[in-house]
Amino acid sequence: MILGQWLKSLTPADQGILLLLYCCCIYLSKITIEILIEYYDHKKEHNKFRIRFRITPATLLGLALVYSVIIYQVLKAIFDFMP
Repeated sequence: MILGQWLKSLTPADQGILLLLYCCCIYLSKITIEILIEYYDHKKEHNKFRIRFRITPATLLGLALVYSVIIYQVLKAIFDFMP
């Protein structure tokens, strides 16, 4: 089964749960990136010549994908009925 067919076979409740889970992962990735940027600024002592990093959609969603895989593996270990 391809991804599109699998998403169409989900109930609205399942889709809502997946959306909520991924939104939580996006929020966790945003916090992680902000902490890393603040750590970098602190290490560079807020020098005016330091590289100014910002949160881009690619890093935000990429890190959220990593978080979602980790959370899925944890939930799969806790609940045996998950596919």
